[in-house]
Amino acid sequence: MRCDEAREMASAWVDGELPEGQARELAAHVAGCSACRALTADFGVLSAELADLGREPPPEGLEARVRAALADARDVAPVWVWAPARWRGFARNAAAMAAVCVLSVFGTWSALRPIGSPPGGNPPGVTSGGPVSMAPHDAVAAHMRALLQDSPIQVPSSDSHTVRPWFNGKVEFAPPVKDLTAEGFQLAGGRLDFIDGHRVATLVYKRRLHTISVFVWPEALPAETSAAQISGLNLLTWRKDGMVWWAVSDLELEELRELRALL
Repeated sequence: MRCDEAREMASAWVDGELPEGQARELAAHVAGCSACRALTADFGVLSAELADLGREPPPEGLEARVRAALADARDVAPVWVWAPARWRGFARNAAAMAAVCVLSVFGTWSALRPIGSPPGGNPPGVTSGGPVSMAPHDAVAAHMRALLQDSPIQVPSSDSHTVRPWFNGKVEFAPPVKDLTAEGFQLAGGRLDFIDGHRVATLVYKRRLHTISVFVWPEALPAETSAAQISGLNLLTWRKDGMVWWAVSDLELEELRELRALL
């Protein structure tokens, strides 16, 4: 395994998301490569820190509803007393499984909330009643992971005609790539990331001393713009021409909006 392949899979390996065969191959590489070993160690620290961010208390009354559900499960006991002996164990197991499911919902509710979700509201990019999006969490994590590496770029170039073809065969779409140096946003290159269940193209721009990660992938949803701040980073998301975009940086939000208008 080459180092560039190891770096691409390191984050998924730290999070336990790689298939067993790839995990073994990567572990063997990391054991013999000090640079990749240091990178995965940094990812482990970052993953632990991100896991502690954005947690929210469960909604008011959830504990009471869980306890009531457990009480209802106990109340079923007299029914199976009269059942044939061979069915009693099954009934007890079914009630226990139902209780575990309820407790699982109670225990993981806050963990599954995306970073940046406002109390009582939806995170940016998520509509009411829709599926929970991990895009804010994933975008921040990908940006921070990239900054921990020697370079946040896999294809370093300010030439859009070099960066765009590099994505051929790596993602199933052609990302719009613009060199905006004249407008104050220098194209530094691109890389691949995994955001909200999507393999995405990431365009890296520079603005003075700031690095901006711009994630893009196709998604046919209505036009929408949202902004948030997570762990000192500004996030801006919008949809345009069948693509969803996420820009993440420590740059001021107004300057991210300038970039959005140019893209």
